[in-house]
Amino acid sequence: MRGRPIEMDVVLVHPYLNQRGGGDRVILDIAEKFNPVIYTTVYEPENTFPGFRDFDVRIMPKSAIEPTLFLDPRRANALRAGLRFYFGRIREDYDVINANGSPSEWIRNRNPRVCWLVYSPSREAFDLYGWRMARLRFPQKQLNYGFIRAFRHVEYSVVPRIEKLCAISEVAEERIRKYLHRSDAEVIHPGIDPRGFEPGDYGKYFFIPSRIVPEKQLEFSINAFRMFSAGHRDWKLVISGFNPDPSGAYLGELKSLASGLNVEFRVNPAEKEFHELYSGCYATLFSAINEDWGLTPLESMACEKPCISINEGGPRYSIVDGKTGYLVNSAHEMAEKMDYLSENPAENATMGKAGRKRVLENFTKEIFLQKLGKAFRDASAASATPRA
Repeated sequence: MRGRPIEMDVVLVHPYLNQRGGGDRVILDIAEKFNPVIYTTVYEPENTFPGFRDFDVRIMPKSAIEPTLFLDPRRANALRAGLRFYFGRIREDYDVINANGSPSEWIRNRNPRVCWLVYSPSREAFDLYGWRMARLRFPQKQLNYGFIRAFRHVEYSVVPRIEKLCAISEVAEERIRKYLHRSDAEVIHPGIDPRGFEPGDYGKYFFIPSRIVPEKQLEFSINAFRMFSAGHRDWKLVISGFNPDPSGAYLGELKSLASGLNVEFRVNPAEKEFHELYSGCYATLFSAINEDWGLTPLESMACEKPCISINEGGPRYSIVDGKTGYLVNSAHEMAEKMDYLSENPAENATMGKAGRKRVLENFTKEIFLQKLGKAFRDASAASATPRA
């Protein structure tokens, strides 16, 4: 197996290993450092990063009540994962359990010494609850209402007992305070390996590296590019990332929106191709809805490419506005920044170099894993007595 384990036995739990997103990349970084036993409820090695094949990945045993579930697949998978963690016991000797991705934190119900790396309290249950409800029809609204009430009930019974909470950003820490009522979460920013994101030429295309899902709000950036391209017909927009929806519904909507524009979609790219697109772009665009943290701005800056991001979520803390990229409040403003950078290549390059320097000093994988190792030791040493 890869990785050099530290002097403690780590168990890592995560609901699903079946995508190639930023969160999955962080989990693989943790695995390569701490060499844990990994428990999950869904493992699809062909759909996630191939590096997971090098580790001991196990499927969490079923709970006794799973056959009674009659929900739509998405809700059924979420509840199934929660029940497996809630009723599951880790039989191996271990020093600490690292929970990643909600509802993996429910492992604390029957297992002590948990360090929960919080990307965010469940967004479906909390900050995106109203957004989701507004998009559901009446019968689905009722089902979702009941499901979320049950989820919150369990969440509020388990979270107070978790020994150590680590928030991946100030945004996640704020949500923990607001929704989970704990004020002791330590902020530890996931970082990247800058060696995997090398600077390259400045091609005449803007790049959107992103999973193809509605929460990434890719239509925002496409609309910005439409405004920009009205005066820059020789520029291109490239959208590339993992598409988890086999129906291709959202991807189809985006292609329709981009009709008539010089927009290229590179879906499910190989890692080498993905990195080449980063390295060769002019700058990147980021428009996810209140993103928990966001590795895209870091990867962009590591490639010496400015990132133009919507002014919310994690990018407000990773991007220095006007120095390593821009924070914008509308698609029109994003188009204006694209126009400015395209007309000022020297400024674009200067911002890119400042961005790489910022990543090297603050947001590398090594810095992240060093801090996380200390958090693991804190959780391992903590009393198993339930918190007040």
